[in-house]
Amino acid sequence: MTMTKTSSATLTVEADSTPAPDTNHRGQTFLVGENVYLRPFEVGDQRNAASWRNSVFPKSASLVKQWIKEDLPKEGKNDKGYLAIVRKADDVIVGSAVREHDDYSVFLTVHVDPLYGDAGARWKAEALKLIVEWIVDENHTPIAQVHLAATETFVIEAAKAFGMRECARFREMLIVDGKRADCIWLEYLNKGWAEKLGDPKDAPLERTGTGEPRPVPPKVTLDGDPPKNAMLVGKRIYLRPEEKADAKIVAEWARKETEAFWDIGRHLPSSIIHAASGQKIQESDKPEYIFFSVCLRENDEVIGAVGLIDVDYVNLFAETGSFFHRPDYRGSGYGSEAKQLLLEYAFDFLGLHMVQSWVYYPNTRSAAALRKQGYTEAGQINWLYSHQGKLDNFVVFDFLAEEWRAMPRQDWDASTSA
Repeated sequence: MTMTKTSSATLTVEADSTPAPDTNHRGQTFLVGENVYLRPFEVGDQRNAASWRNSVFPKSASLVKQWIKEDLPKEGKNDKGYLAIVRKADDVIVGSAVREHDDYSVFLTVHVDPLYGDAGARWKAEALKLIVEWIVDENHTPIAQVHLAATETFVIEAAKAFGMRECARFREMLIVDGKRADCIWLEYLNKGWAEKLGDPKDAPLERTGTGEPRPVPPKVTLDGDPPKNAMLVGKRIYLRPEEKADAKIVAEWARKETEAFWDIGRHLPSSIIHAASGQKIQESDKPEYIFFSVCLRENDEVIGAVGLIDVDYVNLFAETGSFFHRPDYRGSGYGSEAKQLLLEYAFDFLGLHMVQSWVYYPNTRSAAALRKQGYTEAGQINWLYSHQGKLDNFVVFDFLAEEWRAMPRQDWDASTSA
């Protein structure tokens, strides 16, 4: 997610009496509101791309035209759909809506140029209502979700008025007008699905463990050289970049997996595909994904992986993830030790302000580990996958850099490190 330029200014825009050919709403029977309507993007829409592109980075009209002609047609393969938000009065594009389709849900990102001020907020709220009701009520999608900055009070209240509700709040996740703001997740349920399955907010969330965070291990001082290619070193393990050879190890252990609840079913990753994707990720100097192999200091053996997902270098946040393909190293504190090294990398190396984490409801062990590591429960994101004959949920967490830095530093007793 990225936030666009922000401003408290309100623009007065002269109506254009000559709408572009084939772009006005006359004859359109749906996705048409009182002030705006939604339609697909067309060549020519690049003329005011700065208003509808949801990015803080500039891009020339010619490059946007190239995106519309060449890249936009490919987005369907990524289960993404793009719509222009168009002002009815003069057929000027004032924003955009992106819908990302998952198995049972649709994630929405709705953007209107903040330079339009209060009028833009009204258009955004109207566009959100149009697209949510179209996706859920007309097309029978079980659930639609949207994330908004907590400062967008008008849009949030308007969304709640037509039936959306807050399901999660990630603290200080966004930067708006130079200040930190919470990110609010809103959801809209299909009434028919809710009648048959019940309200997901009533689904019980099993909790294990004490929920009490424990100290962060102090930084390790080495007597000699660090392990080969290590970026962060702990007492028992170290993190290094993933290598092609690691993919074969991961694939071999996946075939021996005994637990099915980690990822709601077991998987058989291809070592060839895993190696290729890992190397591709590392080609960028500012990658969206950053993964490390977790290795034992005693013998350099790879026992798992930790990483950052969807790194946002503007708002300074990311999602954390981890998986230990070696079951004999689960439940002995190795995962938490690796996670604390990853948090050190996120907060001290990259300068991130916060991180989040998503956990399947049935995976109580991972949720307990996050609470132990210092994460705070932020809510739930519902109906994203099927499980035991129903649609099930994620419990989500957040963790601020200042909270991590304030935690006590203390060595763990290996006998009580689980």
